[in-house]
This record gives sequence, structure tokens and C-alpha cells, in this order.
Amino acid sequence: MGTADDSKALMWRITDEIWNNGRLELIDELIAEDLVDHVELPGLPANGRARYRASIEMARAAFPDYRNPLDFVLADGEFAVSYGRSTGTHRGEYMGIPPTGRSFDVPTFGILRFANGQAVERWGFSDNLAMMQQLGLMG
Repeated sequence: MGTADDSKALMWRITDEIWNNGRLELIDELIAEDLVDHVELPGLPANGRARYRASIEMARAAFPDYRNPLDFVLADGEFAVSYGRSTGTHRGEYMGIPPTGRSFDVPTFGILRFANGQAVERWGFSDNLAMMQQLGLMG
């Protein structure tokens, strides 16, 4: 079992290198093949590394400048919790919605559980209502 320091370092690395810098080649190293994903993502496979990859590809296709700057990461044993922001500019289709060219900046948090140096379970939440409002899609 990993330490809290290991979990924190892995959370920072996954967020910075994969999500912020688009280094998808690290997914095979850092995300378990059988990842259990509790994040609601309609239209994607139920679980696994392929679903995780698809969620990043979908976000980066719709928001090529997507970033998830973190304010902090807390960890306890095999769990790490992050809080930060999700930002991006809507330049590609997102869940059937054509690009608006508008930007969003919303609070987000994530939880990852690690085993053997890989994320094995994920939870997360972003303020999607605020994102839709900022993109001009809702009043």
C-alpha cells in the first residue's frame, strides 16, 4: 500500500502531465487497466483505462486549451483529493454542442484511489451548470 506522500505525488503528476499538458502516453503507466470510474460521463464506456483516456480526449478536443490548475492536494494512505479549477475555451464539439468560442472557469475537485503506483478508482465533480452558463448555453 502506498503512503499519503505517494498518493499526493501521483495526483499532482496525473493532473499536471496528463490533463494539463496532454501527455496521454502516460495513461498506460499511471491509470490501471481496470480503473473503476464514478464520474458521470454519458456515452463513454462504463469503466477502465479506455474510458479515462476517452474522457481526456473528449475534453481536449472540445477545449484544446483545457487546464486543471490545482489549489491543493490532500492525501490519506491510498486516497488523494484535489481541489482547483477547470478552465478552457470551447473550440470543438462537446457532447453534441457546437463550439461557442467562449471560455469557462469553474471549481472542480477530484478523488483518486491508488494501488501499485496507479489510479484504480476515480470520483470527481465540476460545476457543469456554471460552465454551461459561462459558455452561453444557459440563462
